[in-house]
Amino acid sequence: MAFIEFIQPSWPVNKSVFCVSTTTSGGVSTSAFKSLNLGSHVGDDPHNVELNRQRLASELKRFVPDVKPLSWLNQTHNTNVLRLSAPTDAGKVEADAAFTNMPNLPCSVMTADCMALMIANTDGTEVAAVHAGWKGLLNGVIENTVKQFSSRRSEIHVWFAPSICQQHFEVGEDLKTLFSKFPSALKASTVKNKTLLNLIEVANLKLDELSVYQRYYSNICTYSSVNLFSHRRSTHQGISTCGRMANLILIK
Repeated sequence: MAFIEFIQPSWPVNKSVFCVSTTTSGGVSTSAFKSLNLGSHVGDDPHNVELNRQRLASELKRFVPDVKPLSWLNQTHNTNVLRLSAPTDAGKVEADAAFTNMPNLPCSVMTADCMALMIANTDGTEVAAVHAGWKGLLNGVIENTVKQFSSRRSEIHVWFAPSICQQHFEVGEDLKTLFSKFPSALKASTVKNKTLLNLIEVANLKLDELSVYQRYYSNICTYSSVNLFSHRRSTHQGISTCGRMANLILIK
């Protein structure tokens, strides 16, 4: 049986904060979902998804013995932030970010190219997970999440989990226009009428406006990494779907 692999941040927050991103390794799914697909909405065998989620839960207990069940959000590229005080039933809450100040309660979001921002205060008493695709990013999911924190902005730290990098995120004229107020995030593509969009740069500009300056980066591109799920890479390979990774953070 393959082991579940974690990608973790290196950041100066209290050691009580546990934060990881999963990879494709360690699950039971096959074909386009091989192997640790954690998304129940992408066409995978529901039984395999449940087994994968159980495997992840068991692995988390090795690091956090009292960890509570994950709350799997119904992510719809909105700007809703769920304030978690107890685990929620999978898919019952429509939100693209979660915040908590309760111990052993994971905040998690799923991705397969979109940005995931993991946020914690210095003391490790407040944490949040944000799913920021282009739509949620543009409409304010980061701003709405930062507002949940009672800590001073100078005490808020943000880690950028693996996501698609600019060189592989080609967009059309419609998105170029929508992001025109972020010119530093736009770069001409070699393809006519196409633009390369830098989602991380947009997030950085928004965090600047929020006076949240302590940021840390995985510097891992999902498209370029064969051990990570990438919806765009799958599409370019003629595959209509792919699995989802989990990005989670909690207070031990």
